[in-house]
Amino acid sequence: MIDKEILKLMACIRCKSDLTEESDYLKCSQCNIGYPIKEDIPHMLEESIFSLDG
Repeated sequence: MIDKEILKLMACIRCKSDLTEESDYLKCSQCNIGYPIKEDIPHMLEESIFSLDG
């Protein structure tokens, strides 16, 4: 789980929108993409991003 204060400081690397924490990834609702969280560390590199479109 990501600390709520830290999550407030984080933003999508594509559009700079706020992120929300889902069960095992961070979600950008604006871009509809996810950033995986592995061992409590969000992987926010371009190659780690995945689409949330079906």
